Amino acid sequence: MFTKSTKTNTVHILLLEQLRDVESCLLYFESFMRAACIQETAHETLKGLGANVGEAEAKADISLRKMIDSLQGQSYLPSTREDIISVATSCDKIANKCEGIANHVVYQRFSFPSQFSEDLLKIVSITHNQFEVLESSITKLFTNFGEFLRDHSILDEIRNFESQVDRIEHKLNEEIYALDIELAARMQLAKHVESLCDISDTIENIADKMQIMLITRKA
Repeated sequence: MFTKSTKTNTVHILLLEQLRDVESCLLYFESFMRAACIQETAHETLKGLGANVGEAEAKADISLRKMIDSLQGQSYLPSTREDIISVATSCDKIANKCEGIANHVVYQRFSFPSQFSEDLLKIVSITHNQFEVLESSITKLFTNFGEFLRDHSILDEIRNFESQVDRIEHKLNEEIYALDIELAARMQLAKHVESLCDISDTIENIADKMQIMLITRKA
């Protein structure tokens, strides 16, 4: 079972630290995307913002390793250790995806067409809100596991956010492939949109993973 949260629960403290670092990476990524959606943004400016995302991702990696190391000597069941590591490493993928998108946009010297800016930034905003709900869900594993075991409807909120992103992605793809530009350019733009939306998919997958964890622990 998950241990109740206390000031001395090192695993919980370090997991929360990792989640904060992942959220910080999301915030840097949001700044990056705002700049990438402005045609006039200089490449060096975008490169610097991308570097911020990379540094935040590296910090999240360090937090993840510290949390995993802290599991040594703890009294968790092996299955619980595996679940904690699985959730933490899945959260780390969120930061990895942010860095990956930023890198590809910088390498390609790509900027998003202005007519798509509103929808793209809406995806980023929804994804951030979705991650905040995920953070709350993970905290419940440690602070109120019994209640979370009985009622995990909060995970449905995460899925609802992902559905919103799906609808925007579908709309964008229709608009992108209707553009009068080279097919390769349309495919490049659609690929960046797909990668952006994949962050939300990753968060939903973590929610699904958590629901499986809870169901397998029900008497």
